[in-house]
Amino acid sequence: MRRATELAAGADVRVGGGVSTVRSALAAGLVDRLHVAVRPVVLGRGTRLWDELRHLDTRYTVTSEVAESGVVHVTFAR
Repeated sequence: MRRATELAAGADVRVGGGVSTVRSALAAGLVDRLHVAVRPVVLGRGTRLWDELRHLDTRYTVTSEVAESGVVHVTFAR
C-alpha cells in the first residue's frame, strides 16, 4: 500500500483482491470506499469475509442495491 500510494502521487489507489486482502486493508483502516458484489450461493460454502471485522457499520455508510440477476451490490463509504 505504501508503494502504491507513493506511485499515485496524491491520486486514488484502487486495490483488487480476495478475502484476505480486503480483511487486511479494512482492519488497517486503509479503505475509504469498498464495493462488494454478493452472488447468491448455497449457505456454508465460500470464504467468510466479515469474520473479525466488527462494527463496520459505525465507521462506514452502507448502501445496497439488488441487480436483476440477483447479485447484491453493497458499498461501504467513509
